[in-house]
Amino acid sequence: MKRELLTLATIVLVMLQTACTTISIEESNFLNPDQKVQVTKLRKIEQTATTENITINGFDDVALSGTLIKVDNAQATVIYFGGNQFRVSVAGGKPAQHILPMNVNILMVDHRGYGNSEGTPTIENLKRDALSVYDYVATRTDLKSTPTILHGHSLGSMIAGYVASERPADALVLEGSITNVKQMTSQRMPWFVKPFVEVNFSDELARVDNLKVVESFTAPLLIITGEDDTQTPPALAETLYQHALSKQKQLYIVKGKHHGNALTGDKLQLHYQRLVMQLNAKKS
Repeated sequence: MKRELLTLATIVLVMLQTACTTISIEESNFLNPDQKVQVTKLRKIEQTATTENITINGFDDVALSGTLIKVDNAQATVIYFGGNQFRVSVAGGKPAQHILPMNVNILMVDHRGYGNSEGTPTIENLKRDALSVYDYVATRTDLKSTPTILHGHSLGSMIAGYVASERPADALVLEGSITNVKQMTSQRMPWFVKPFVEVNFSDELARVDNLKVVESFTAPLLIITGEDDTQTPPALAETLYQHALSKQKQLYIVKGKHHGNALTGDKLQLHYQRLVMQLNAKKS
């Protein structure tokens, strides 16, 4: 409802400013349905796509709920870690539809305390759960034979980066990622405020550092960010790219996109397919 009220307020404001201008108001301005994982939509992209509801035991046996999308002759398996408030049953269809054209399996799991997953989230719990998700893929006979791509968006990029530092990932995708919380805060805080504000970070947040991750990660790396992203400004992605050790690294700054829609960029497939090709070249 908040979204609809904001839309209406924006329309009224524009009307007041533009006097006699004609404005078109569409249904889409008021309707915001869930973006569920739907087989019918997925099969329009890849005819062999199937879905499987799965449950993974977290590090402390808390039940984590997720969805596995499988395709025939998959080139890789993508473990997708969503951002804050991401729920597979509400938003899983969006990333799935953009990543599936790369002919890959996709595993998406609700963070503990979100969606259908049990438990209470903390940064440390989410990181340890993510290792359990990776280990689940590594032990499934139908998945472990394919290269593993870790893909994290926003909060999920911190988690994907952590897993990449603890497990042998074949490739890493950081979407809307921070470098570390200190640099992110500095980027978002106006210069004239900085002399008057001291920010103290909890130890858990201070340990999150994707800059250190990319400085030692040697496998293929794709960094994605929206040109208009104000939550994790493009300067952070540029810093990650500049410090990345990988010789197979890409930086994709998506024109006209923000923090939540960078995957809709028209060159996503070009960059993602290049990443998959790098994996195949590595195998051969």
